[in-house]
Amino acid sequence: MSRGSAPRSKVIGLVQACHLQTAAEEKALASGAAAQPDSSNGIKVGDSVEVITGFGWSRGKVLAIQGNNYRVNVNGIEVTKTYPAEVRRMGGATAQDHAAGQYRLGDRVQVNVNGQWMDGKIVVDNRTEYQVQFGNRTVWAAPNNLRPASSPAPAAAAKASGPPRPGMTSCAGKIEGRYVTTGQGSATIVFRSGKATMGNGFGAEDTLECWTGGDKIILREPAHPEHEMPVDINNDGTLQVPIYGEFKKKGN
Repeated sequence: MSRGSAPRSKVIGLVQACHLQTAAEEKALASGAAAQPDSSNGIKVGDSVEVITGFGWSRGKVLAIQGNNYRVNVNGIEVTKTYPAEVRRMGGATAQDHAAGQYRLGDRVQVNVNGQWMDGKIVVDNRTEYQVQFGNRTVWAAPNNLRPASSPAPAAAAKASGPPRPGMTSCAGKIEGRYVTTGQGSATIVFRSGKATMGNGFGAEDTLECWTGGDKIILREPAHPEHEMPVDINNDGTLQVPIYGEFKKKGN
């Protein structure tokens, strides 16, 4: 799958920042240092946030704020990012975030389909648009065609209890070995006995459940089964991973 988003877990590696700080932004942050606010948009100096980088959302710490611009330390690199396009708070989205067009994986929403609002759930986050599942269908929608669901979410199970889709089985014995991104960066996925350990190339790892069926793989957080990452198995055996792109097997 060439479009999608990874679960909110620590699966995204930082290689480069998408947004280069402009001279105007640098001047604004420098000239306003003495009068910088402690918070903006509900995000405070010192807060952990996620910012968009060349390979998706990466965690960082807010150092300074100037209006909607945030100076953030990400893995020792300072970058300037703008809310809402490039900065989001940790945890669930607030009403302000929704109004600004930000949603999260698993959010229950209503999506406008041919003029009719349908209840659904966000299953893929592609930054500028979201894939929403309702019933047996999925659609892609921009934020202006989404709104928070009006009814409360049903009680969720504390943990996953089986395959995420009918017909899917554990990856154990089917998908095994070490896969490495063929693009920029050094992200890896190691498949072992039905688990997938994803590394961002900077030491952070996340272990996910692995399920497969046909030419699809679903990676799922054990503690948050609503957080899923769909992966395509290409005809040549490589894997197509949201945000990262192609992964190729390099070892057992």
